[in-house]
Amino acid sequence: MPRNHSESRNAGIPLSALREEGMIRVLTVRSPCRRGFLETLDIPGLPRGYRAIRAQDIPGENRLAILGSEIPILARDRVAYEGEPVLLLAGPDPKVLEELRDSIRMTVREEEPILEWEDFRPDQVAARRFVETGNPDEAFDACAEVIESRYHTESQEHLYPEPQGALAVFDYDKLIVRCATQWPFHVRDCVRSVLGVKPQEIIVRPTPLGVPMDGRLWYPSILACHAALAAVLCRKPARILLSRDEDFRFTPKKARSRVSLRAGLDSSGNLTVLEAKIILNIGAYGPLAGELLEQACLQATGSLSVQNLRVEGHAVRTNTPPLGAFSGMGAAHALFAAESLASRIARDRQEDPLEWRSRHFLRKGSPLITGERLREKTTFEEIGQRLKISSDFVRKHGSYELIRKRRSASRSEESPRGIGIAFGYQTNGATFAALASETFTVESTLNKDLSLEISTSAIAGDEGTRAIWRSTAAGILGVPAGKVFITEVNTAEVPDSGPSVLSRNIAVVNRLIERSCITIRGRRFRSPLPLSSRAVHRARSPLRWEEGSVLGYPFESLSCCGAVVELELNTWSMEPRILGAWLCVDGGRVASERFARGTLSASTMAALGQCFRERLPLEEGRVAENGYREYGLLSLAEAPPIDIEFLPWEQGDPLKGIGELPFLCIPAAFAAAAAQASDLSADRIPFDSEGIANEMDGL
Repeated sequence: MPRNHSESRNAGIPLSALREEGMIRVLTVRSPCRRGFLETLDIPGLPRGYRAIRAQDIPGENRLAILGSEIPILARDRVAYEGEPVLLLAGPDPKVLEELRDSIRMTVREEEPILEWEDFRPDQVAARRFVETGNPDEAFDACAEVIESRYHTESQEHLYPEPQGALAVFDYDKLIVRCATQWPFHVRDCVRSVLGVKPQEIIVRPTPLGVPMDGRLWYPSILACHAALAAVLCRKPARILLSRDEDFRFTPKKARSRVSLRAGLDSSGNLTVLEAKIILNIGAYGPLAGELLEQACLQATGSLSVQNLRVEGHAVRTNTPPLGAFSGMGAAHALFAAESLASRIARDRQEDPLEWRSRHFLRKGSPLITGERLREKTTFEEIGQRLKISSDFVRKHGSYELIRKRRSASRSEESPRGIGIAFGYQTNGATFAALASETFTVESTLNKDLSLEISTSAIAGDEGTRAIWRSTAAGILGVPAGKVFITEVNTAEVPDSGPSVLSRNIAVVNRLIERSCITIRGRRFRSPLPLSSRAVHRARSPLRWEEGSVLGYPFESLSCCGAVVELELNTWSMEPRILGAWLCVDGGRVASERFARGTLSASTMAALGQCFRERLPLEEGRVAENGYREYGLLSLAEAPPIDIEFLPWEQGDPLKGIGELPFLCIPAAFAAAAAQASDLSADRIPFDSEGIANEMDGL
């Protein structure tokens, strides 16, 4: 490979600000249709210094492998969604590249796109899971009442401050890749495979990640491969940076879901059996299909304990841009449904929703979907009691119920109000089943000047996580936190710590830091400095999915949460206005309450926005051009009072992940409040204000 010393060493500079001498730009030529055979690609004569890169130009493998799924780097024979990358154009002038892109003629023999997913065909199934515990059939035969409900969640956009992209530059005989990624070693392995070189020839140095919301787990690897191909084939530094419109239309979005629940109650209104059918629309190719589906199935009962359970899940491909991970990593789909069902049962039985739940909460010893018993105590009961006081839930809920029952069928001038409650838990130490056999490592080194270096490939999305790592190490070794340094991530110098997902930065990486520092402390006065120690993590009881069952323990610990949302609906448009949100969290030891409150407040605002403001319609499998201009976000002016309470903890308690909790609890609490206010079912996220208004007009 060519040699070039100009690669920037500042990891804090965003990708859009990085420049290299002689750098070329890379533009993507995309499929104009949603499904078909690629027949011809007419490329006009290119000016000197410009190059077109097709699938057949790839020196290595034309595929990105991710947890059992494969995605083409560039489409060669077939296209599976509108906007799929087919050709790369590389050259020095972006305007010339745009003109060249407009002059390319592509012929695709179109086929009818497959867009239906709720009534899917067998060949659409990317993953299937089926689990049964107890005896659901006998339990349904014995129950006094059966309730059926169906819940939907729609696609939503991550909307990063900076569009996705990648930069590839040369450093002697190495290729340096820069991109914002949650998984640097996955980027390295994909680029190595595409170029057909050894792993040590590729070095990945991430750019600032920001709040990833699990959307930068695999897609940055595609763009890194595009940049690397251009750099190697053109022998110049190359950068690809998507336009805001490209990023909005063609990068992965939140998977769509339908969760159908059938619940059986005994004569006292107790839940005795539950059947859940989960369908996830994961778009084209199905990246993360199995992992998303597994997380959804594992939390099919929400915060409830159910003795007899049947769960069947399907991840379904369609000819839309890839749909996949969002905050909650699959679990949010199931929790929204399970917690909404709990609120509906309590409402139908005219019971207090907190009192009904208190008879069904998961507790230590409750059966899990794996057939094992929950090993640790939960705090849902205490959380509910605290929320009842802080939000004045009982009085408000009773008052709004009385008003709802007295309300006439016709609308009044007074804006209806509602309040809802929901619970959930975030797993800690969970890993993808496909990675259960892998090991992940952190290394710590105590130097002669008593400074400590922590070496990990884990990507902290904010300074708060790094502050927790420093505080943990400083407390164990008795050194000032200011002398604890987190090594800049560089895949040639740091160990593989795995993907930064599922709370692993706190639940796994922080624990590895603890273990490595404890080892150093034990050797500190017996061996000369510097001292280094590596700590390795492997899943203790990895899950094994079989037809009809899943074996193993699904997590190492859990963080519990409850949420209350109070709102009012505009009398005529049914548009919600949030009056208040309350959270109570059991997240173990809180290393920094300021950081924890900031994280939860930001996540709560984002979760509320997703409940009713953020709409991403996929019309005929397409995201509208320039649709990002109309994508709604919850503004600061609309921010409600947010009250956050932490359960008491002791210094010896473990740190746990908490950042995803609002995404798991807020939607169902919002839906319960909206259902009470409208006196209609709120079974879809985002909330369909127009549909509710039309339904009320028809009453």
